[in-house]
Amino acid sequence: MGDELTVKDQREFLKSLRYLGSWILIALVSAPIGVMVVSLFLSAVTWVKGHLLTSGPAVILIAVIGAVIAAVISRIEPRSRGEGIPSYIRGVRDDGGSLSFKASIVKLFSSFATLASRGNGGLVGPLGRVVSGFTSNIIGLFKPDAGERSLRRTAAVCGLASVVAAITGAPIGSGIFAVEIVQKRDMRYSDLFPAVLSGSIAVFVSGFFSYNRLFELNVPPSSLELRILPALLVTSLLAALAGRGFEMFYGAVSRLMKRDRQKGVELRFAAAAVVAVGLSWAMNPDMMGTGRDFLHRLFEDPSVVTGRLGNGIPLVFAALIMILVRSVSVGLTVGSGQSAGFFGPLAQIGMLIGTFTAILFGCSGNSGDLHILQAAGLAGLIASSLNVPLAAAIIVSEVFGSHLGFPAAIAAILGFQANRHHTVYDVTLGEE
Repeated sequence: MGDELTVKDQREFLKSLRYLGSWILIALVSAPIGVMVVSLFLSAVTWVKGHLLTSGPAVILIAVIGAVIAAVISRIEPRSRGEGIPSYIRGVRDDGGSLSFKASIVKLFSSFATLASRGNGGLVGPLGRVVSGFTSNIIGLFKPDAGERSLRRTAAVCGLASVVAAITGAPIGSGIFAVEIVQKRDMRYSDLFPAVLSGSIAVFVSGFFSYNRLFELNVPPSSLELRILPALLVTSLLAALAGRGFEMFYGAVSRLMKRDRQKGVELRFAAAAVVAVGLSWAMNPDMMGTGRDFLHRLFEDPSVVTGRLGNGIPLVFAALIMILVRSVSVGLTVGSGQSAGFFGPLAQIGMLIGTFTAILFGCSGNSGDLHILQAAGLAGLIASSLNVPLAAAIIVSEVFGSHLGFPAAIAAILGFQANRHHTVYDVTLGEE
């Protein structure tokens, strides 16, 4: 009996080693690809903006041209349109990790046309879908079988984790995000472990090459005092409600613009670009495109919410207006079917909500209090809109610092519970 158990234990040990070896190998493949795609994409977008685009009103015309180009490119593979995450979810959950390579290539170029021309949206969704498609197909060359336990599924999950980690610098939260966005009710170590490995390697690689991440923030430690709790609870509640509101607006725009129709796609993209980019340019040019500069400026100085409104308007109303402007511009852009993501814009809107609450409660002048509320707004809105409370809380803790883990967790849990039966992807996935 003892010998039989020993043989069984040995077999299980060897099986575990095989799994571990496969996970490490896939993570070592996925992470550099994710970092390279994100880095090259951002560098190309920055070059285009710096050399070919103007900061004047002609930027609206450039955005229209970019939208039309994106529409033409997307005709090659209509499945490449939209956010990217729904396609990833279906590929991992329903197709065992099999994602179209053609759609990945088309999405890469259509996303570039959209975001390089100042189209409003984020990077995580489109680039996550691109890299998950790349890694799935690379592993598919050696292990073509797809399925619930397949290596292609693992590669797809690691691909998204590497992109999120390269953008946020949050290795653990990124790995959890790649799994939680698919199956929050049934997360498994066989998905989580390789995803976290991929995210960790991606952060190491990006740090080794001194790559500047989108969410690279320098947050000094600060203590959470009892006086800030009312503002924290209000921020969490507002973020939860904003998540539901954004989901409803985005759904209404998608249905109104009939984003799934092939007919008139160029006109639809162009019309959305005129309104979305025009609105952002008129109110606050820093919010055009990915809004990367706006996020960092908001973190350092809440007065940037005034934009073009001028100093005559109360700061609290300016913050509220910018919340609406960013929500509408992103909802219109992605709702029309253009290839852009939600994560970055939602993070910015969440930080705007935290800034709004800080101004409302008179604590925006205290950087510690301001950062607490911005972190809570970010976590609450991501959790509410995407239904990823664990990932939201952990990513915010990794980005802002562990000392803000409590407000991030409170806001993420409240945001998720208030909107747990709805996500911003319901329109695309057809789920309730």
